[in-house]
Amino acid sequence: MYSLKAETREKREKQEGFISAILYGSHIKKNILLKVEKDDFKKIFKEAGQTSLIELENNKKKYTVLVYDFQEDPITGEFIHIDFYSPDLKEEVETEVPIELKGKAGAVELGGTLIQSLRVLNVSALPADLPHKIEIDVSSLKTFEDYIDVASVDLGKKVKILTNKEEIIATVVESEAEEIEEKQEDETITTNEA
Repeated sequence: MYSLKAETREKREKQEGFISAILYGSHIKKNILLKVEKDDFKKIFKEAGQTSLIELENNKKKYTVLVYDFQEDPITGEFIHIDFYSPDLKEEVETEVPIELKGKAGAVELGGTLIQSLRVLNVSALPADLPHKIEIDVSSLKTFEDYIDVASVDLGKKVKILTNKEEIIATVVESEAEEIEEKQEDETITTNEA
């Protein structure tokens, strides 16, 4: 499990090098206002994301948390606020897990373009069983008719997939067909504008 230290903060306190945060959960009676070091959080978040448990230490107390939500500065992209949620470890939580494609799709060699239609899967699991990411091998995409859908993903018995089973995750389209589609879209836009 990842570890992160947090300090208690005053309501409107802002400090250079820190990100303001809040901690809440079913067994936490009152929300706790916190601040975490920017660099420490960035490093942990890069590895843990929103689906791995983090041990958050504050005032010699330790909480098992998930990064439930965060806000970023729209211009700089820097974190400006974090919501830490301390779940009941015996209760399932629902969350989105990122999909990462790996391997080589044979149909790309035939002059196609790999299209990833889904970037995340909605899942339900006990907090400790949540996957950090879902890796999907695209080597089964040998022709332009092949596709990988949600139904073909197996995450074992501990993780339930909530996303519609019929949704397509990845496919390879013919580059020519793609260009024709784009041309048709351009022509439609031009016609509509005229």
